[in-house]
Amino acid sequence: MVLYTRPPTVEVYQGDPFTSPCESLIVPVFQSPDGKPVVDAVRDLDRSGQLKGASDLGFFKAGVGEVFKVYVDGKLVIYVGLGRFDDEWFRLLENARRGIAGGVKQVVESARCSLLVLSRLNLDVAREALIAALLASYRLEAFTSERRRLIEKVLVDRGDLDLGYVLAVVEGVYLARDMANAPPHELPPRRLADMVKELFSKHPNVVVEVFDFDRLVKEGFGGIVSVGKGSSEKPAMIMLHYRGSSEPPLALVGKTVVFDTGGINIKTGESIVYMRSDKAGGAAVLGAIWALSKLNLKANIVGLIPAVINVPSGESYLPSDIIRMWDGTVVEVTNTDAEGRLIIGDAIAYAAKALNAREIVDLATLTGAIVVALGPLIAGLFTRDERLREELLEASRRTGEKLWPMPMEDDYKQWLTKGAMVGDIANAGQRVGGAIYGALFLERFSHGKPYAHLDIAGPGMGYEASNIAPAYWPDKGLAPGYGVRLIIEYVLSRIEKPRAQASS
Repeated sequence: MVLYTRPPTVEVYQGDPFTSPCESLIVPVFQSPDGKPVVDAVRDLDRSGQLKGASDLGFFKAGVGEVFKVYVDGKLVIYVGLGRFDDEWFRLLENARRGIAGGVKQVVESARCSLLVLSRLNLDVAREALIAALLASYRLEAFTSERRRLIEKVLVDRGDLDLGYVLAVVEGVYLARDMANAPPHELPPRRLADMVKELFSKHPNVVVEVFDFDRLVKEGFGGIVSVGKGSSEKPAMIMLHYRGSSEPPLALVGKTVVFDTGGINIKTGESIVYMRSDKAGGAAVLGAIWALSKLNLKANIVGLIPAVINVPSGESYLPSDIIRMWDGTVVEVTNTDAEGRLIIGDAIAYAAKALNAREIVDLATLTGAIVVALGPLIAGLFTRDERLREELLEASRRTGEKLWPMPMEDDYKQWLTKGAMVGDIANAGQRVGGAIYGALFLERFSHGKPYAHLDIAGPGMGYEASNIAPAYWPDKGLAPGYGVRLIIEYVLSRIEKPRAQASS
């Protein structure tokens, strides 16, 4: 299979836009405070005068994502609205992402080359616009019999953009999308591990270690073993270690349920087909480390990807089973569909105690409860650490990957113990407060280390956002690779150099 999908090539072009080799031009247009397009800023590109005419008649107001298309000198010129130029900074970044991505979506299957006119934008805004344009170009075609005509090249009209950084980020998101959306028979745990080793075989700064089923059993990873043993494709845990400094590592843990039937507590309803994306947390960790490994960063990062298939069989774990986790905690199984917290709990404990992580962040499509609370575009952020909370929220604001802080309610800890008749704690609680219960359960395995849990069930899987998702997300409700840019931005905020030059 083809993993990963390659983004278009990016080159700098600084000549006359109308003599570029591209079939289309994408021109951003801001809106003034009085709600009118700032046509004067792009007057030299309005060679037919049609933009001014449309503005004068009120047909184009340059609202965010608004599009006005004309043909001039054999080129398709797409003017895209970015909203008000005096908008709040983080909103301005997001408006640029949505506007440029909307323009790319107009031509993604009709033009092999597009020129982005970014020279009139602030450098940070231009960078985000380019990232969004490349993300909007994504098409998952590894599993289709016919290949569509897609954008092969993107030109930009400024030479001061850090293209190495941009491409590292985009490649990481593409990789996460490929993994999250791959059908389960293509990426069972062992094959996923082999793919990861092959991917990083030319990245000497990343060491890949695979905990196979026998090792997981021998070393006592009871959560991972129990959840995954029902499948003929046995579980594995993939550990990626990027060692760019000697400090204790930042540990990233990603829930990777290759497919989740719910086990003996089997799922019902149409949504089960989307459970191929229950590995979106692990996909985000993989994509983030891919990108970070291509940047010259002074950082020490470990990614843990516990991979399982949760299916019912004669060997599956059962409700009322007792599981001894890696750190010795005894968990009573009250619901086999609360499996993610069992595999992540093992990985978190290993990061805290065996790896001596300085801090731990997990990304998990953990609960439907968080989607009920926050909808399909916003992930829930659970942490007691104020620095982690603020820096992750700041990364969220910069990237547009939405987070909302949620409570870690100590009174609800009673549910963990009272729900277990014979074990230390129960893996599932009452119907109410489900997302908080999951976070409190996982926190127990962090052993006092600074810890944040990101419940990404909504934006990680993406399928419920198909009608309202930003234009730089993939079509058809596919998983968008949520979390990759968020983690990259967070890591960059923690090192001395805010943005390092990417390696080749």
